[in-house]
Amino acid sequence: MRNLSWFILITLVVTVYLTSVASAGLNDGLLIYLPFDDRSGQDAADESGNGNAAKLIEGAKWKPNDGKIGGAVALDGAGAAVEDAKGGDYINGLKAFTISVWVKSDSVGHDRGIIFAKDPAGGDDVFGFRYDAASWSTPGGTNLIKGAITTTGGGQAYEGKSDVQTTEWQHLVFTWKSGEQLTLYIDGELDDDPTHNDDGKEGEISGATKLLIGKGAKDNNGTSWPGLIDDLRIYDRALTEAEIAELASGVLAVEADGKLATTWANLKQR
Repeated sequence: MRNLSWFILITLVVTVYLTSVASAGLNDGLLIYLPFDDRSGQDAADESGNGNAAKLIEGAKWKPNDGKIGGAVALDGAGAAVEDAKGGDYINGLKAFTISVWVKSDSVGHDRGIIFAKDPAGGDDVFGFRYDAASWSTPGGTNLIKGAITTTGGGQAYEGKSDVQTTEWQHLVFTWKSGEQLTLYIDGELDDDPTHNDDGKEGEISGATKLLIGKGAKDNNGTSWPGLIDDLRIYDRALTEAEIAELASGVLAVEADGKLATTWANLKQR
C-alpha cells in the first residue's frame, strides 16, 4: 500500500512539473497580459512583467465573479472600453504576433470591435479584429470574425467563415508572421475555411497609436463591444497550435508554479 502511495505521489508531481514547464513557455514573448481580475479602480493590471497597465474608460466596469477565468471587464456597447495609451510602443515594429482573448457577447449579428490599435475611423487596418455582420469580399458571408493589419509591406485582411458569432464564452486567437497569411483560432480550433484571406506580405506592423480593448474599426460612432472580455494576451511571436490549445483550455499558465508547490505540500500532508 505504501509503495502504491509513493507511486501515485511521484506520478502526480512529475505530471504537475511537466505542466509547469509547458506553461512557462507561454510567458515567452509576452508583451501584455491583462487577466482582468481587478476588483476596483480604473487600472487594469498587466501581469506580463512589462508594466503595460491599461485603464477602464467610458464606463467600463469590473465583474469580479463573472469571467471565464476569475474576473472580467464588462462593456456596455455604447463606448466603454479599456485603453493602453502607450500600446503603440510595443505594437509598432512587430514582425509576428499572437492575440489571445476570451469574449462573451450579449448579442450576435453586429460589427463590434474586440482589439484595435488606434482610434476607430471606419477602416480595418493597423492591428486588430472584430465581430463582422457581413463579409465585404464574399456575398453571403455573415456573422463572422474579421481581422486586419497594416505593415511596412502593405495591408492584409482576414474574414473567417460564417456563423461563428455566439453569446457563449468564446476563445479567440489571431496570429501572424511576416510573409505569411493571418490565422484565426476559435476555441482552440483553426478556422481553416475563411471567406477571405490576403496573401502574406513581408514587413512589420506600423501605424499603431494605442491599444484598445473592446473597440474596432466600425466603433467610430460611439459604440463598443457589448458584453464581457477576459484574459487578454499579446505576444511578439506566433504561438504554436499546442500553445493555443493550452490557452483555450482555460487553465491559467501563470498559476503553474503555485500549483506545483501547493500540490507537493498537500501530498506531503497525506
